[in-house]
Amino acid sequence: MEKTGRHKSLDKEVKRSVQWLMRYDYITKVVIGISESCRHKYAPGTLRWKSDVPGGIKINAYSGNGVTDIFVKIDPIEKLESVKDLINARFPV
Repeated sequence: MEKTGRHKSLDKEVKRSVQWLMRYDYITKVVIGISESCRHKYAPGTLRWKSDVPGGIKINAYSGNGVTDIFVKIDPIEKLESVKDLINARFPV
């Protein structure tokens, strides 16, 4: 089964980071949200945890062109903290 939603267009750097995240079995779905063109201080391809939502987490993906909102569905939800730890370990502040 495909882990991405209908919208699949991402920048090259962000696409690599999202593919890294989708390697884990407990990540069941990645839904790409709205993309906003803006300046930021993060390197292209960086993923940052934004908030917990029912069923998963919301993260920001930073590219050379701006920020993209991404929803990550996690099953079982008990793995939520480990996903946040993975993101924080790979992309430190």
